[in-house]
Amino acid sequence: MIRKFHDMTPVRRENLQGGDGGSWNRYAIAPHDDLDGSHFRMIGTIRLDPGASVGEHEHLTNEELYVIMEGEGLYTEDGVEHKVSPGDMLVLQRGHSHSIRNVGKGHLTFLAVIVD
Repeated sequence: MIRKFHDMTPVRRENLQGGDGGSWNRYAIAPHDDLDGSHFRMIGTIRLDPGASVGEHEHLTNEELYVIMEGEGLYTEDGVEHKVSPGDMLVLQRGHSHSIRNVGKGHLTFLAVIVD
């Protein structure tokens, strides 16, 4: 499967997981897609506006990977904060919680992948 960037329609989302502000998201596999037999539940890029965040949430039945592509963020995993920047990979295992906030002046863009 190949998903070309220009074929992925940008989707405006507000208050992701109860967070602040908004983002523009592009999905190779959207959260509502059902790929029979696949462990992928979502693959997309998230471009958080300055000051915006993905609110704290727990992953009870799946795991998530963030790869920071652009900007500066503050990532919180199980209550512990970490500064993050381009190239950083954030792996959240099942049973843990996380959030991320754009603390830079520009956008915070990251790849997000959720798998069962």
